[in-house]
Amino acid sequence: MRILKLSKFLFFNEIREFNGFFWPIIFPGILFFILVSIFSGVSTESYSTTFSLAIVEEEQLAGFGKILERVLDQIRPDPFQVAYFQSFEEAEKALKSKKVDLILRIPEGFNVKLMRAVLFSDAPAKIDLYTLSNYYESSTAAQILSMIFQQVDLSISRQMKNQSAEYVSVEAKTVAVEKETENEFHYATYIFPGILLMSVLSIAVFNLPLTLIYNRYEGINKKLHTTPVGVLDYFTSLSLSLVSMMIISCVVVYSMGIFIYGVSHNCLSGEFLVKLFYAMIVCSGLGIMIASFCKKISTAMVISQISYQILMFLGSFYFPVLNYNMPEFLKVIARMLPTTYLVEDLRVSLGYNFYSFSAFDLWVLPGIWFAISMLIFMVNFKKVMGYE
Repeated sequence: MRILKLSKFLFFNEIREFNGFFWPIIFPGILFFILVSIFSGVSTESYSTTFSLAIVEEEQLAGFGKILERVLDQIRPDPFQVAYFQSFEEAEKALKSKKVDLILRIPEGFNVKLMRAVLFSDAPAKIDLYTLSNYYESSTAAQILSMIFQQVDLSISRQMKNQSAEYVSVEAKTVAVEKETENEFHYATYIFPGILLMSVLSIAVFNLPLTLIYNRYEGINKKLHTTPVGVLDYFTSLSLSLVSMMIISCVVVYSMGIFIYGVSHNCLSGEFLVKLFYAMIVCSGLGIMIASFCKKISTAMVISQISYQILMFLGSFYFPVLNYNMPEFLKVIARMLPTTYLVEDLRVSLGYNFYSFSAFDLWVLPGIWFAISMLIFMVNFKKVMGYE
């Protein structure tokens, strides 16, 4: 009962001012909203001025067909990245999975039909374009390629001196979408672990060390030391109050993620929750380590702010920074941070694996950070508590 009363007092003491309530509990939800609103359109298929074109040649181009072949050579690598497929089925599968934006199918007998169109003014030789329904890049690529094929007609017409003839006919066909939602990139699900850890980390590296240093500076720890409240009771109460703040903050993020943005329900699994609790423990160790090094609140504020920014941004909370072309020394720092592994471990449970870390990396390395933090705290225990 004594522990619960003390933890209740410490909890309300932390949130009695707007600043103590807003940043750890309200701000993560606001940041979640801002990031998803801005980047929700970002996916693994980034928008660009180049398109992926799959070509299926059911017969090798020859004769007048060589003109078409020269045109296809001229359109790559800009605006089309061209890939050849042995069968239409393979190309169609790639189109449905959005690995390519468009399929160009040169049917069997195309060379003969093109020759008959050129020499005997027969019906134009048809080329099939396959687009993906409800996919803007696919329809845009089809329009561009259709315009390019008009140049094929123009090129042949100049050679035959017949400006009005049409030799190549492009027929666009639409392939029905078969969505595989489990393979699609969902930004809200991707960013969800980063927002959770951001809220946990803000409490761990700000509230925890600043509370310890303030209580030491004001002599509260010494006063409590002369009462029946022991050190174990004090830290248990402090832990309960801070964990309660972390849980409330996480509940806010969870509510937005599940009910507004449709985050994967794997975030409710036991595996994910265990990893989240483990992250709370490791982050709390970082806060205790900051308290061990700082004598004044002003110094702790600076150290906490610097640590917070480094752990958050280099820790891949919002972007997979290790996959970016940044200086090697920053990558080394990022690989040393526990948050890099904590947030990646949470994303693995949601189906995203950007770094392919081993189980040792994901669990043991953050644990080493926690062990070092606790060792530093125990060595400096009397100084941190102000018992000296």
